[in-house]
Amino acid sequence: MKTVQQLWKERLNGYMSETRKYLRYILNDHLLFVLIFGVGAGVYYYSQWVKTLDPQFPAPFIMALLLGAVLAWSPIYTYLKRADIVFLLPMEERLKGYFQKAILSSFIFQSYWLILFLAALMPMYVRVKGVSYASFFLWLAVLFILKFWNLYVRWNVQKFQEQNIRLADLFVRFVFNTGFLYPLFSQTNWLLLVIWTLILIMYDGVIQNKGKKRILKWETLVELEEKRWMAFYRFANLFTTVPNLEGAVKRRKWLDFLFNKIPYGPYHVYTYLFSRTFIRVNEYIGLFFRLTLIGFLLISFSQSLLFKVIMALLFIYLTGFQLFPLIRHHDEKIWMMLYPVSKERKKTAFMLLLRQCLGLQAFLFAGAAIFRSWFESGIVLGAAILFVFLFTEVYTSRKLAKIENL
Repeated sequence: MKTVQQLWKERLNGYMSETRKYLRYILNDHLLFVLIFGVGAGVYYYSQWVKTLDPQFPAPFIMALLLGAVLAWSPIYTYLKRADIVFLLPMEERLKGYFQKAILSSFIFQSYWLILFLAALMPMYVRVKGVSYASFFLWLAVLFILKFWNLYVRWNVQKFQEQNIRLADLFVRFVFNTGFLYPLFSQTNWLLLVIWTLILIMYDGVIQNKGKKRILKWETLVELEEKRWMAFYRFANLFTTVPNLEGAVKRRKWLDFLFNKIPYGPYHVYTYLFSRTFIRVNEYIGLFFRLTLIGFLLISFSQSLLFKVIMALLFIYLTGFQLFPLIRHHDEKIWMMLYPVSKERKKTAFMLLLRQCLGLQAFLFAGAAIFRSWFESGIVLGAAILFVFLFTEVYTSRKLAKIENL
């Protein structure tokens, strides 16, 4: 019989091992280089933008909003499994130390995001407020305390079965975090900071008092843990095949007109299959829309032509690279082996879909640049079209050759 300490170590080691296994694929190939290049460009233009700020810029309010959202996002990593509902439920009274370690590990893993966001926002804050970077450590200590508060409140709220209560708590904690941080960063009304501190203490007391009357909802804890793992697996599946991953599928009948021009016949079977898969599977079409929207907004609000071109090429690359798992999406279905179609047709159909998606992105990004200048729009479009051609005809061909050899 394992002790609670042994169970904790086993679950934590399993989590670390599983994440490391897929991170090797996520940070492999050329993606890491592209991300470093993109982050470097973003940091450069961010530093140039910071130099244009004046003391009237609402930096404290922006910091309070962003960090308040990061603090409110406080999932508890319990590492529970479906079978634990049967085997660990009788030991619930002995698992207090296990769940305390779960909260602590959640704090450690999520504290990296706090450090990252605060470090990114500090240049803006220093520029506007005229203070030194030494305040970074004071703000970080306060954020760590708030993070513990958010995690403990979230843990007690998870005793409630109703999802609307958990969503309401998420919104309330976001408001409270923002309300507490704004007077802290603005350094104008310390009495307001004291009031918000009392509000946080009172809210925590109310939630704890309500939680004492309820027991742990094991089904909810396991469901939340499974959703967290599925989110990670869906992300990892963009870079490598993840066994037993079930992607959400929707009919999307309103997009059927897109398939009307695909000719009928065995020669176009993979064209139809990949097109339907792209439209119906959330992870593919969702990825395309998210990256396109982010790239479109960044290009729309940018005033630098070089930045627009870099962002267009970066987001086209990220989209194309992360669509590669689509070609192997149906490989585990044995009925595909019955298709009287060569493997070359499968490759051709995938590359056609990739060209269409990336070509559409290129035109949309050029449309985003047209708000500033027709000339800039033409430059972005020309660079993007050239990149799409090189990506699909050169890089994709080599990448697919590697995939076929796996």
